[in-house]
Amino acid sequence: MPSSKAMLATALAKANTAVQLDNTQSHEFALKYYGETCVLLSQLVKRASREEDKQKLRVIRRTYLQRIEQLGGVTSDDP
Repeated sequence: MPSSKAMLATALAKANTAVQLDNTQSHEFALKYYGETCVLLSQLVKRASREEDKQKLRVIRRTYLQRIEQLGGVTSDDP
């Protein structure tokens, strides 16, 4: 299992890719990367020990979930 630091780096890279794709109107691919980012952020929320860290991750995740909804994707807002 990758470290939390590695997972966060991967999530940030995927988020950056999603935003770039979104900006070029490649919404189908942006949705894929936003979704993958949200999955990783959910896993990081579960791993985080500090409530402050969990809250920061949830806020970031919520932002991407909202964008997925705006683009017409189906989401689940669990953790």
